[in-house]
Amino acid sequence: MTDDLGLPGRRELPQEVRDNLRMSLREGMGKPARRRRPIVAAAAAVVLVLAAAVVVTVVIREPDGPGPVVANPDFSLDLPRANSAMDRCWAAIQKGSRAADFPAREDWVPQFTVAPYWTSVTVVAVKGGDKVFFCEATVMTVTVSDPTAAPLYATGTKTAALLTSRAGTIAGVVDPGWEKMVLFSRTADSTGSEDVNVFRNGNLFVVISQTSPSQTTYSVGPYTGAPGDGSGVGPHALRPAPEPAATDMDRIPPTVPARDTPAGEFFKTCVAEGAETLPDEDGYEVGTLLEGKDVKVVVARLGDRIVVCQGGLGYHDGESEYYRLFPDLGSGHPAVRRLSTETLGGSEQGGTGNPQTPFLGAVPRAATTVKLDFGAGKKVDAAVTDGTFAVWRPEIPGAMDPNAQVGIVALDAGGKTLYQGTLPLT
Repeated sequence: MTDDLGLPGRRELPQEVRDNLRMSLREGMGKPARRRRPIVAAAAAVVLVLAAAVVVTVVIREPDGPGPVVANPDFSLDLPRANSAMDRCWAAIQKGSRAADFPAREDWVPQFTVAPYWTSVTVVAVKGGDKVFFCEATVMTVTVSDPTAAPLYATGTKTAALLTSRAGTIAGVVDPGWEKMVLFSRTADSTGSEDVNVFRNGNLFVVISQTSPSQTTYSVGPYTGAPGDGSGVGPHALRPAPEPAATDMDRIPPTVPARDTPAGEFFKTCVAEGAETLPDEDGYEVGTLLEGKDVKVVVARLGDRIVVCQGGLGYHDGESEYYRLFPDLGSGHPAVRRLSTETLGGSEQGGTGNPQTPFLGAVPRAATTVKLDFGAGKKVDAAVTDGTFAVWRPEIPGAMDPNAQVGIVALDAGGKTLYQGTLPLT
């Protein structure tokens, strides 16, 4: 549940601050990409397909309590999570004066939930009377599809998106003649495809993508079992979803994270330009900023969730800026862990041979000093901010051992050792 993220208690913010945050939520929903990105070499493109443009169909949790029996074994219903999300969605509908377009709240019947561990997004497929709609909830926001809007079917099909969101949700209906659907995705520099299961009681689907729907072109087709051509283009273009009936930032954090610092300004730019999606981006507290040659790396956190955002002119060929986000996708979130990243400016990224590799991690929030030992006499004190640390990995002579470990000691302000151990080098 969202309370597990350790956010502070709520208190009222000035109205102008609330309005600015809500404007940020609505900004960019459904807008096309404006970035220009280089098309990298084939090997790098394969990496990006796997790491950046993967569209994930989720294995859904077993129910925490009794609920309606779902009509497909590939789907399940987490009833407590569904009820919490639907209550919030109903409040947003009432706030937006759209209650007349929906069945009464007591008539809502959740069909299934999608709530993957690696994101704060929960999506509930809902039926009420003769209406079908989708309710999306994150830590801070809710979005509800419009049951009165006519579906914009892909030409020649009965497949349509009914909801897309900044958080990565793509939900809708599938042509009843398709046993399964394939969703193809294409960004400025990567392609992907994913087999999507169909919930037969209404022919519904929900996909949560790790790439931003506003910067991705989607197409669809029936599942045939045959491999695609790798182009990321299916036989039918998926048309834009109608505008949602309600979108609201209903859980604004009590303290609005600063964006007027160098780290905050870079984070804002990096998130806006990166292809990957970041739900609840306005709630992230910016941590350590690492600056290199024409590139920057910043770590930010929302409760236990941490994201790395990196980019700049020196990421690839030095001719155009490029940005990527690396959400912390691991489960459990141990207090001390290495964070995912990649080399900037390396030849594998289409760079000019001036590679810069960050070494980033999470430590207890009380830590003020982090000492790292890379071996071969390479010892470095890393910059530490709000339980995150960052340093450029030093040059290590000889071939890199894929099993190499980095020694780490985390100390508090009084010099007390909070953690001593190792983290993997790669």
